[in-house]
Amino acid sequence: KVLAFLRGDLLFVFNFNPTQSFTDYGIPVPEGVWDIVLDTDEAEYDGFSRIKKGETHFVVDQTLYLYLPSRTALVLKKK
Repeated sequence: KVLAFLRGDLLFVFNFNPTQSFTDYGIPVPEGVWDIVLDTDEAEYDGFSRIKKGETHFVVDQTLYLYLPSRTALVLKKK
């Protein structure tokens, strides 16, 4: 119930699971540094703010590890 895809330098990740969140969910991506540009779990979208705003994510062994709260979507941009 997780969908992830790349479009240019953007990574879109959707967790459609209604009850299960995932910790350290691995997604294979090109090397680099990724910043969250959209998090549907932010308070301004009536979410629970479970992901720290402004957090930078680094690729380890060509894999990006993310926390994916249930019923959320993330968009990350490669720096």
